[in-house]
Amino acid sequence: MGIGVLLEELICIAQTSKTDFAISMNMTPSGLSKILTGKRLPLFKEKRAFCRQAANYFAEAIYCLGCYLKFENIFPVIYDFSSKYELETFLAHALEYELDKGLSTENDINLDYPERETSFLGKKTILNMLCVIVSDSIVNENTPLELYSTLPLFSRRYSDIFRRIKIINSKKQKNISFNHFFDMPSFEATYEEYDIDALSSIVKAQQYLDLNLWKITKEIDSTFLLLKGQFLLLFSIQMDGTPLMVLIIHKGYLTVFFNSLMKKNVKKISYNRNEVISALEADPSLIDKLTDRHIDAVYNFISIGYLIEQKELETIESKEIVKKSILKLFNDILLKETTFFVTIDAMMSIYATGKAIVPLLGAVDLAPEQRIPYLKRFESYINEKSHDKIRIVNSEPPKVAVLCSQGLSLLYWIDHDYKSEKIHCFETDMLNNLLNSEVAGSTQTIMDFSSDLWKYYIDELSKTKIHNVQ
Repeated sequence: MGIGVLLEELICIAQTSKTDFAISMNMTPSGLSKILTGKRLPLFKEKRAFCRQAANYFAEAIYCLGCYLKFENIFPVIYDFSSKYELETFLAHALEYELDKGLSTENDINLDYPERETSFLGKKTILNMLCVIVSDSIVNENTPLELYSTLPLFSRRYSDIFRRIKIINSKKQKNISFNHFFDMPSFEATYEEYDIDALSSIVKAQQYLDLNLWKITKEIDSTFLLLKGQFLLLFSIQMDGTPLMVLIIHKGYLTVFFNSLMKKNVKKISYNRNEVISALEADPSLIDKLTDRHIDAVYNFISIGYLIEQKELETIESKEIVKKSILKLFNDILLKETTFFVTIDAMMSIYATGKAIVPLLGAVDLAPEQRIPYLKRFESYINEKSHDKIRIVNSEPPKVAVLCSQGLSLLYWIDHDYKSEKIHCFETDMLNNLLNSEVAGSTQTIMDFSSDLWKYYIDELSKTKIHNVQ
């Protein structure tokens, strides 16, 4: 964005005047104006002192609880600052990064083919520069961006760095695809490292980016983040445990690295709505193959419309093969001995909002007078085994649904507008085992599940006044 644009934005965020900032920097207003308009840059020998002094001024003016949200237009990738000093350090890094780019251009240095690369040592420095570098690329690009990564999306490695990062200003990220590579054997071998945060990572990434997971047959022995055509960040741990990040921007090497990555034996395991529909059209037996495996458990942390009938799908624009496939899947789950985990929030949501989520079709709207009759359909599926089959989850897990059969787990996500969907297909029992152990610890069978209990629940809902929430 350039040092001038960054300073202009920071002055605006600080709600201060350019004159006041110029005085604090021992500059004349006209001298500051030349920097803001790009007519001149601070001298190279003054670079560090200039950036630190400016960062101190802005940190004093801006820092408060949750102030990171104020930077959404210039740093869409950022973290929550725990102190004024953290904010000051971050801004100093950002200002120096932009000033370095400006000085390089001024001195006719070809940034596309530099003679050397840059490295950053230590957790705090890496955290700051990772946010600065990625944000700069997002803000400066209006074309779609392609990210490729082996970052520890699921594990606790580098957790002091990556788990602090927040993505804000979601409108900016809608044109970014994030392709994450991992190998299943290593994923399964380190099972004890994971918890339900592994699902949370997927959900959080999916909210802001077009997340695609890729399974590789052989582990890639480097941790990296590649923005195609722009930069490569390589991460490693030194002998004393200190993390190191290397920034590579040489266009020639970026092309070589990307081509080498694409030659790996990889398989995409993430599919959007159109891709799944195309697969069903090409092979209508896919649902039969899924149900033939026997579905052991479904984890419903969103309001899936298992009780939807064909007549309620008539107004939904979609192909009949899709409607029939989904209805068949729902019916199979309800009739067979599938353990049914459901959160209290998901149980209440259909009645409160009138939205019943149907994968590949979006949400079916139920008018207030239709909701109780809809829920009463469940009575025909309640029997003496319902106590063991239905588990009420009293916690707030990630907003997804997960279908588990032997050797396969399908993770389903849908956005708040019920338009964008993703299904991630994990050929492993690990997710089922993880969810079973995590959810079992917070599961409360509030009382023996029975037809009497369900009728009492429906009666109480009937007495509740609802508002049609959209």
